[in-house]
Amino acid sequence: MNSHHITQHSRSIMIVSDRDSFSQVISDVFAPDDYNTVTRENETFTSMNGRASSLVFDHDVVIFETDPDDVNEVHALEELLKKGKGDTIFLALTGNDVSIGKARQLQQIGIDEVLPLSIDGESIKLVVDEKIIARRTPEKILHDGPAALGKVISVTQARGGAGATTIAANLASTLAGGQKTMFRKATNSRVVLLDFDLQFGDVNVFLDLEDNGGFLQLIEAVEQPDDRFVASALQSHSLGFDVLCAPAPVLPLQSVRPDLVENMLNILQRQYDYIIVDLPRAVVDWIEPVIKRASHLVLATDTSVPCVRQARRLIDLYQEGNMGLPVEIVINRERKPLLKSEHIREAEKILKTKFAHWLPDNPKLARNAVDLGQPIVRAKPKSDLGKSLSKLASALSVADQLSQRKEIQGDRHV
Repeated sequence: MNSHHITQHSRSIMIVSDRDSFSQVISDVFAPDDYNTVTRENETFTSMNGRASSLVFDHDVVIFETDPDDVNEVHALEELLKKGKGDTIFLALTGNDVSIGKARQLQQIGIDEVLPLSIDGESIKLVVDEKIIARRTPEKILHDGPAALGKVISVTQARGGAGATTIAANLASTLAGGQKTMFRKATNSRVVLLDFDLQFGDVNVFLDLEDNGGFLQLIEAVEQPDDRFVASALQSHSLGFDVLCAPAPVLPLQSVRPDLVENMLNILQRQYDYIIVDLPRAVVDWIEPVIKRASHLVLATDTSVPCVRQARRLIDLYQEGNMGLPVEIVINRERKPLLKSEHIREAEKILKTKFAHWLPDNPKLARNAVDLGQPIVRAKPKSDLGKSLSKLASALSVADQLSQRKEIQGDRHV
């Protein structure tokens, strides 16, 4: 944007509508005492003709109402957006009965978000803030080279209720908050958390989010989603990471196609440093793209014989699709013993690894965190459970830094 400096809370808003009542309602949402600058154009894009480009692109956000069936207005918008909108965000408000297909057509011409006219003021402000923050986040560059692909971290469990979702949500929060390593100071990372547990996913409960229907739209789409479509399905959490919630309705496990997952990961790996995937509690063909791209598999279990055996089967299965896949075993609801019993040593032998990560049993704290809708690492970071979860995230972050350093050194020798 050429003429407006955005502070954390300021917004330069242009409202475009030939209905004065609409413009007034939106103006009231963005009050001047919130450091907003609001400009109103009481006409349509069609009637603006060539003047539109000289008016709209100096603003942070353009909010307008439109009818997807109005061919002339949609064409005027399309021609305007072809000229290149820079960082300006375009939000369209349409009738509540607009189909998903028509909303997507508007997004395909370059509109950032299509919202119903019934949306309340607080929700509009939230969308605007999310979009502005996203636009201000610089593309990540690794040592002045090309953008590095984000790391995919798969999280699964040896049995239901073993704590995979708790681990995934806390990993996302900790990694988004930045991890200090021996190679760099703590910096914020771009993190997205994907709840791929179609039938039992409850990441939204852990994070106090409501499913926005985005994942279901991706699943039902006929053609492959583009960057904008995928971005529209995500929700921005106040703790600094994005979330794809599992669909609210229970869906058959085969509802997702492998090519959809492949395409989503292609897009997300270009945009995020970490993609945390909470895997479904079943083996289905469409998780293969996740496993093939994973830099780590985090497996939650306990040390009971049935869980250890199931963990071994899962490791063997996933490493068939990704030979050499590093596995982080997380022993949940058990405190690390001072001296390992024969039982623990036997479990380590079966899983071919030393148990480095133990999450102590603290049901009261875990339950309170869920009630608050906050990850434990944010609600109680100094608790025994919070420290253990942070340590796990640090281990993954350090491993990735070591891997990147080796890649850079290897490139220098080529």
